[in-house]
Amino acid sequence: MDKEAKYVYIPDQEGNDVKFEVIIYFEIEKLKGQYIIATPAFEETDEAYAFKIFKDEDGSDIFIALEDDDEEFEMVLETYETLMNEDGLIEE
Repeated sequence: MDKEAKYVYIPDQEGNDVKFEVIIYFEIEKLKGQYIIATPAFEETDEAYAFKIFKDEDGSDIFIALEDDDEEFEMVLETYETLMNEDGLIEE
């Protein structure tokens, strides 16, 4: 994935591509994973979603939504909050 991408298209449950605005891209070495936090681009919402990035056999990006009740999600959320605090983008 282009680390500077502002938007990505992620298929919904019916296979329709939905445009998401990327809030932040980061890697977590401990989990050996790449992640984005993104929000639907054309919806008025305060919700953001965490996605793990995989590559398919063609080298295309596949985005898998993380469930908010597992350890990986907790580590991603903690990393996101730390990065956003360091950049002064959120206040505690």
